[in-house]
Amino acid sequence: MRLSEDLRNHRIVIRDTRTGETVADTIIAAYDAEASELTLDTDQITLKEGTTISALIFSANGLCESQGVIRAQAEGKTFIRLSEGRGRDERQAVRYQVNIRGEVEFVSRPGEGKLPGGFEILLLNMSSIGLLIQVPSGRIQTGDTIRFTAVSKGQRLAITVEATRVEKVDSDSDKEKVGCSIRLVNLG
Repeated sequence: MRLSEDLRNHRIVIRDTRTGETVADTIIAAYDAEASELTLDTDQITLKEGTTISALIFSANGLCESQGVIRAQAEGKTFIRLSEGRGRDERQAVRYQVNIRGEVEFVSRPGEGKLPGGFEILLLNMSSIGLLIQVPSGRIQTGDTIRFTAVSKGQRLAITVEATRVEKVDSDSDKEKVGCSIRLVNLG
């Protein structure tokens, strides 16, 4: 998928492909579609020029994962040249640690219909095809459809997912981790 839209003011999460570490979670300041280059207003990225990164971009058309290279860093800005993006249907999606709090609007359970939400979740990590959330124990079952909202970096996310697995955080915890496949992401 080629990124041709205006990506200014859209969220981006950047990961060092060498270490697997998430190194930035910020907003795109500028994007040149012809050159496939984006500008970030941050000097917080400590990677050297020429370092290969992967980026999860929250575009108006949904989530997109792309590879790229740190081209330059100067005067509080980081310049990244992107290669071809990958849409949601890729099978080897990279996970990005995000740790965003959100609130469940509703849960739809097969055979029971729509159940009330109103409880907090923690979005632990996500890729272009799935995510991992932490929820209070007993609220979610495998097969449930979950709709939740969150705000990150000033951008509202409304996400609909299907629970594919549920597991206890640990034996003493009142929390569970839920692996989900992404059905829909709305921005704004």
